[in-house]
Amino acid sequence: MNGNSNSDSLDFLIRETAKTYVLDASVCIKWFSSEDEEHVEKASAIRVQHRDNKISLVAPDLLVYEIANALSYNPLFDSEKVNEAIQSLYQMDIKFVKPSLTLIKEAINLRFLKEITIYDAVYIALARYINVQCITADRKLFNSISGLSSVIFLGDYRIS
Repeated sequence: MNGNSNSDSLDFLIRETAKTYVLDASVCIKWFSSEDEEHVEKASAIRVQHRDNKISLVAPDLLVYEIANALSYNPLFDSEKVNEAIQSLYQMDIKFVKPSLTLIKEAINLRFLKEITIYDAVYIALARYINVQCITADRKLFNSISGLSSVIFLGDYRIS
């Protein structure tokens, strides 16, 4: 075995190990409806980084329902456009996580600790459970959970 093959295997390992984030619906919605939205360029960069395997995205399956619901109330979207957006979401190979007793218990604890909705708490609980950061574009949520290092605000996300 020559020195290059060991180096090549390490390079392969490094290339295959993407940084992982939990993404909440407030970030993903910007991929489909950017009108009057802040930080669209950062949300788009996250999507591109994921597509290029530079980062990996995880979300509770709740994300799909939240995106479909939000887009269905947008006057620029009809049934067909909402379906196309959801299909696109599935094609992105985001790892969707089903509910579990462990996650819901953590979400309930966060809900009462930080006085946030269970819907918001589920994303944070997932990030804490898999020991990664959750990215949110919801400034009100971010402010209400100050002190939790497992959450970063989209505006503060560093594109590398």
